[in-house]
Amino acid sequence: MSRFQQEWALVPTAARVIAAVASLSIVMLMGLLFLGGPMVETGLPHEARWGFFILTSLIPSVLMAAFILVVGYVWGDAGRRGMNQVGWTLLAIFIPSAIGIILYLILRDPLPVPCPSCQAPVGKELACCASCGATLRPACPECRRPSQDGWTHCGYCGAALRPATGAATP
Repeated sequence: MSRFQQEWALVPTAARVIAAVASLSIVMLMGLLFLGGPMVETGLPHEARWGFFILTSLIPSVLMAAFILVVGYVWGDAGRRGMNQVGWTLLAIFIPSAIGIILYLILRDPLPVPCPSCQAPVGKELACCASCGATLRPACPECRRPSQDGWTHCGYCGAALRPATGAATP
């Protein structure tokens, strides 16, 4: 499965249906307006009415469908990452000019990784698995916060992580 297919699978079916219905509604409404009905009596040439139809129906319907699908993606991706789906989706919808969507893409949490022992999803910043307690990264013996390889002291509390090399033992 390609990366695009994996990401496309995150868009809920409801968002796909809503996008299709919204697009078809716009096209049908503008088709009725410009290709039949009141615009026929204006005396505009047939080509001009088709031009108005394309500009006022096809382009907006594609943009509307794309917006609805991207909002659906925000919903699905926020759920996959363990974030607040409702909050991020509302921000994506109501912050204008797609700034809410851009903010989501910038501020979203990293994808959780599977625990090596129990396969439960675990955040990359954790030192231990919340499901089985397996050690994922080295941790400080004092504050239990994750540390990185090569550290001699904890970056959070300053405790020594391992005995200093060359120290005399009694």
